[in-house]
Amino acid sequence: MGASGWDYFTPYQQDVSAALAAAHERAFSEGDYFWLYDGRWGSPERPRPSTIEELWEDEGVRHSFTHSVLDIFRVLGPGEEPEVCSARPLTAEEITRVLGSSWPTRADFERISEDGLIEERGYACYTVLYDEQRHPSEIVFWGVTGD
Repeated sequence: MGASGWDYFTPYQQDVSAALAAAHERAFSEGDYFWLYDGRWGSPERPRPSTIEELWEDEGVRHSFTHSVLDIFRVLGPGEEPEVCSARPLTAEEITRVLGSSWPTRADFERISEDGLIEERGYACYTVLYDEQRHPSEIVFWGVTGD
């Protein structure tokens, strides 16, 4: 199948790990992830799991991943070395260079192609997005995951 690019917006909160958890809950509850057992991929059909924990108990999911924010397990801080299945923050220089502003909005993010910021499959980035009054309004996570 190959990897998939994705992005998720979540309301701003100071705790980025909590924002990631909120993005996980939304993606899971909306079924916004790859489900190997939907009848299209050669596996027998099965209902989706009722919890995120049950999702990751499945060997097929652990092998193919979810092609979504659910594949990201850890938020890194500034300067931490990128790890597979983690999200790193953009640097101030990257924010200005890529998004064109020190106070990027959702519209700024939606105008760019985030592909150039993800070096390889299994990684993700995040940044804070601002409203027109330069108040933090959202955190966006994006990445390329899945197999």
